[in-house]
Amino acid sequence: MIRAELFKARHTRSVWGLTAIAAAFCVGWAALEVFVFHQIDDAYAMAQQGYIFALLVGIQLTAGEYRHQTITWTLLVQPNRGRVITTKLVACGVIGAAMGVAAAVVTAPATALMLAVSGNPVVTPGVPAALLGSVLSTALWAVFGAAIGLLVRNQVAATIAAFVWFFYAEWFLVAMVPAVGRWTPTGVSKSIVGWSRDGLPVAGDLLPLWAGTAVFLGYAVVAAVVARLVSVRREVT
Repeated sequence: MIRAELFKARHTRSVWGLTAIAAAFCVGWAALEVFVFHQIDDAYAMAQQGYIFALLVGIQLTAGEYRHQTITWTLLVQPNRGRVITTKLVACGVIGAAMGVAAAVVTAPATALMLAVSGNPVVTPGVPAALLGSVLSTALWAVFGAAIGLLVRNQVAATIAAFVWFFYAEWFLVAMVPAVGRWTPTGVSKSIVGWSRDGLPVAGDLLPLWAGTAVFLGYAVVAAVVARLVSVRREVT
């Protein structure tokens, strides 16, 4: 079943398109860190900045099934809804990890080149952790997106809801209550890659890497469990 889900994703052009855009987005952020913000320690961590596209892929691969009613055919082949939902969530995690690897593979050499051109050290001790953290973070964002897609089921509404929360509501919440910033999904995901600055100017210090990883993993697991519990009890149409 997981192979089938991966097969469908591999033959969906928008997945490839969003992966390419995510990698380019990460390189662009790395360039800003090196040449504009001069945050050299954070340059490699920008391999995580394509997370929003992983979120969109997760939404598309779950809510899109309901939009095009392909979920009906899936359930005819495997009537066990719990197994189908679990498979989709796992598959989205694998796809998110692949997106993270692609972003890291493209961003790392581009960042090294930019650091060399700007006369900065190319490799620092935190580079491996930043790149590995970016892969893990991207995978969890894809699972998060898949859970949102399963809960909302309308692909357009799920996409809009995700953008409104992560680009407006979360920032507004952090601006109103700065201490919350380190606990939000965006805040903890940035701590996974070891950002030396918070990326949310009013949020204060981020959590330690281990704590951010544990919290974000908890967010993804809770979202996945809730999505599974709700999905097995709702009608398909």
